[in-house]
Amino acid sequence: MLTLSSLLFFCALNAQPIEKPRGCFAGTNGTNADAMAHLESRGVLLTEKWSDIETSSGVFNFSGLQAKINTVKSAGLDYSLAIAAGAFGSPGWLIDNLGVEFLEFQYQSTARKLPIWWDISVQTRLGILIAELGSQFSQDTSLAIVYVSQMTTNGIEGHLNGVPFDSMMAHGFTNQKWIDAAKSTVYRFADAFPNLPIVFEIHEIDHSITVPSTILNELYADTTLCKRVGLGMWWISGKTSYQTNLINYISAFPGDKYAQVIGRSDQPERFKDSIYANAIIQAKELGIRYIEPWPYEFQYHTHDSLFQDFNVWADSSFLASDSCLFNVGTIPYFANTSPGVKVYPNPFEYQTTVETNDDTMWIDKLSLFTIYGEKVLSLNINNSKAIVNRENLSAGLYFLQIEFENGKIMVEKIMVR
Repeated sequence: MLTLSSLLFFCALNAQPIEKPRGCFAGTNGTNADAMAHLESRGVLLTEKWSDIETSSGVFNFSGLQAKINTVKSAGLDYSLAIAAGAFGSPGWLIDNLGVEFLEFQYQSTARKLPIWWDISVQTRLGILIAELGSQFSQDTSLAIVYVSQMTTNGIEGHLNGVPFDSMMAHGFTNQKWIDAAKSTVYRFADAFPNLPIVFEIHEIDHSITVPSTILNELYADTTLCKRVGLGMWWISGKTSYQTNLINYISAFPGDKYAQVIGRSDQPERFKDSIYANAIIQAKELGIRYIEPWPYEFQYHTHDSLFQDFNVWADSSFLASDSCLFNVGTIPYFANTSPGVKVYPNPFEYQTTVETNDDTMWIDKLSLFTIYGEKVLSLNINNSKAIVNRENLSAGLYFLQIEFENGKIMVEKIMVR
């Protein structure tokens, strides 16, 4: 019989490393052959719109994305993955057929529709998309990081450029609603890609760092995530006049940091003192382990020595992987308790149900333990179904020990949000 103490010892012996990329990747869809052949490019960021993957509700087509992946892998490179939601990438059926709440605005001279992130149907459909992405790509060893899809202007970056904030307020926006919706989406990505770094790109919300900093701080503090959720900065330029407070926050953030250069080197006005190298200097100053220059730089060899220097610096400054004691997604024991036992919902906020449809596995007792082996709940059941209420439980990972009347014992990991 596997007891909780032996289970925790088992976990310690089987801690798995989380591989984390370092150095230079080519930016968005940099699949040009010359760019991929560049010696200092270690991978490519691949982006795709949600609308191009799920053309109608529940109908998924990954052929376009898979073709990009195959091109990158044939060049011997890794890839990062970003699926755009928000106003740019969300499918039309989300609004037209499901009737989710949305707001309209103008951006770059084009009318846009932005689904409301905390709408329950938006959350549900995002969850289905993320789960499908995980089933398709989570085991691909060439996948380096996954960006969180956001219900923002372009659906990957965290900004609401062009969105009138009074319209957001009219649709019920509060800081907490946005924080909760963002964190829920992050957790879904973390569940779908249990062995990969997850990157959440940040911008100020309503000219304040309160929302993005709260999201990142709370995720970083959640030990069940094993420090897998990193900070993304898709506007690094060397300048400090734009979002100064957020740059100060990024500098102090203790977790992993990833960045995309704001533009191409033939757009000098976008960089501090019109010098492209200042973006790379700033990346070092902020402690960023991974940057995405635009593919143009690799295709035309604009700054070879600069990228070589950054790769050397990143390799010497950051570990290639972190071990995670409770990276339960990598421990086969936790795949499922039994085909005859269900624990749902999981993760949960208020209560979860434990149910068996096997007459030989009548539930006798439930015990709940923290990851440190401390028992925090014990229930005598004598039934085929039981409810576990959150009550005074803190958010985090727990082990649920299920004892059956036939003497069998099983352990299931459960997550309290």
